[in-house]
Amino acid sequence: MAGCMRLSSRQADQPDRDRVYSGLIGRWRGTLEVQPAGAAGGAAEPDEVPTEVMVRPAPDRDGLSLQFRYRDVFGRGVTNERHLHFNKTLTLAEWETVEHGRRDAYEVVSQSGGGTVPLRLVLEADGTADARPARIRETIEVTPGAVEVTQEARKPGESFTFRHRYRLRRAE
Repeated sequence: MAGCMRLSSRQADQPDRDRVYSGLIGRWRGTLEVQPAGAAGGAAEPDEVPTEVMVRPAPDRDGLSLQFRYRDVFGRGVTNERHLHFNKTLTLAEWETVEHGRRDAYEVVSQSGGGTVPLRLVLEADGTADARPARIRETIEVTPGAVEVTQEARKPGESFTFRHRYRLRRAE
């Protein structure tokens, strides 16, 4: 006797790692918003710089390779590469800054959407901000034509404050 199980719409819309990866692969253009140095608690308007991001499957291991190109607030060209990896259940993530060999492990504290609705993942980890211990939060929002990645930091005894945000649209 063969059986068939139909997923509820909630389960069917839950993101899985392969759909997250495939939704991010491609060329993206937009802006990087950066909180000006010394601007506490979002007191100043963020600086915006044009940005391009190329996202590919990582050739040497599981995950994605992201190459960022932008001009910093001083007009200097910047290129950096990061590697993003999620575990299969989308409960843990790792961001690696390739140039520095630095890996930051994150817990996925919230996930919603996927499938037919916009995907939103909230990642948190202990780290540093302005050379002080802080809780770092990265929020990744993906729709078919846009990606937004926002980083915030919370120092002990304070609230989360904006650090930077990529606002990107599919360029291909």
